[in-house]
Amino acid sequence: MKPSVNVTQNVDDTEENLEKCICKLCPTFRNNELAKFSPNALFCARGESKIPSKIKTTNCYCLGCDLFIKHGLVISHLCVHG
Repeated sequence: MKPSVNVTQNVDDTEENLEKCICKLCPTFRNNELAKFSPNALFCARGESKIPSKIKTTNCYCLGCDLFIKHGLVISHLCVHG
């Protein structure tokens, strides 16, 4: 079965998961100043960024994230494709 594009239902939006979140280390996150826009981090649980402009992807750290691996997520750049 092909994985669903909507991965937000696979990861719980909890403080524990927020502590494990590596979004804030990501070049795409930093270069686009995504901390200024909802949901600010933990995109795998909260969905894509609400930034009003297009996100310019630089690199993606999603594949190295413990939450990404643990939950078998398949889409990189979760801040863009929530």
